[in-house]
Order: sequence, then C-alpha cells, then structure tokens
Amino acid sequence: MHHLKPIRKPFYQKWWFWLIIVILIIGGLIGGLTGYYYNPGNETAKTTQSSKKKPEKKKTTKKVTGITLKQYNGTYISEKDGMSLNDLIKFFGKPTTSTTSKVDGVQTKIETWTKIANGNKNSKLIIHFYNDHAVTKALIGLKVSRSKKISLAQYQQIKTGQTTENIIKKLGKPNDYSESSVNGMQMKVLKYTSGLNGDEGATLSVNIANDKVSSKSQTGLK
Repeated sequence: MHHLKPIRKPFYQKWWFWLIIVILIIGGLIGGLTGYYYNPGNETAKTTQSSKKKPEKKKTTKKVTGITLKQYNGTYISEKDGMSLNDLIKFFGKPTTSTTSKVDGVQTKIETWTKIANGNKNSKLIIHFYNDHAVTKALIGLKVSRSKKISLAQYQQIKTGQTTENIIKKLGKPNDYSESSVNGMQMKVLKYTSGLNGDEGATLSVNIANDKVSSKSQTGLK
C-alpha cells in the first residue's frame, strides 16, 4: 500500500483498502479442487449411425448449467461504473447469500452465487459491491484437467513483470480467479490447487497488478 498517494485518513480506514484485503484473502485462503473454459449455452455431443439399416440417432444435447468462466470474465468491475446487482441478477439469478454493511456512510454488499458450471462442491462466485457498483469478483473452485503436474521448478520460473497470459500459458488455467478494481488499480490473484507436484494441500498463487506479476507464493510444492 506504500505506493498510494498521501491521504488525510490512515490508509487502513479507507474503504478500498478493505476491499483489497478481501480480494487477497479470497485469492490466498479459499481453495478449490480441479477448470477449463466453458461457453454459455448448449453443447452438442455428436452421435454416429451404427448401421445403414438402423434409423439415424438423434443428436443429444448437454446443457451447461451454472455460471461459467466466460460469464465471470464478462462481469465488468469498476468503482465508478461497475455492473450493478440488478444487472447481474438478470444474468445469474438471485444470489445464494447476501451480506450488507456500510463503509464511510456508503452501502456495501457481498453477494455469493453457488451454482457454478464445471465447479466442485465448494465452488462459488463472490462479488463485492460499493455504492451499487461491482468492484471485486472471485470465481472459486473450478475443476481443471492438466496434462502434467505443476512443479516447484516451474514456480521458480515465474518472474516479476510477466503478464497474465504468460502465466496461464506456462502453468495452465487456475482453479481460482479473483480480481479487484479500486483506486485506479487492477489487481488479480490466480490460484492453483490441483494438478500440483507436491504435498497434499499444496497451493500456488500469483498476484498481478495492472496485468504484471507483482508477487507469488506457494506451499508444499516439490
């Protein structure tokens, strides 16, 4: 927080400080299991005709249910003009849980949805609203299929200044995503909790500020 401009109130009394703390806690403490990208709508599984004499089998449709990663990425967050709760209810339905409080006399809300496409039993979407604008978001607990386990050596190759695209290209898609947009700063946390070469419960997290890696952390990797 030492990069922020001097302010009259101590920084820890500002609303955006606590929002950043929330997003870092989400990124650092809440674990998932195993996600690849889902497109909204229906996915069609092709069937084949086993014999010329038999009638052609009808195509079967597998409907994707729940909030998708694509929808999460499309959720616009900004302290000035981020999406409103009513906007998101139109897309996601009513939240599973809701918490309301006031910070500096302004209403804040934390809304949680638990019906997530390709998620584990603890998956959820968490969105924090300030003055009815979405300012932080987190998608937790996506399932991910990895061709190779992520190692400590790969973690050590992560360098400050690399982009989000660089990280996902090297490590694959994370299980947890979290992001905030406060005080002109875009912050992200990518967290990996499955497909890791390490102890049970091993994790890897990458913190990104304005699309550049700012720090990283891991537990239990080998």
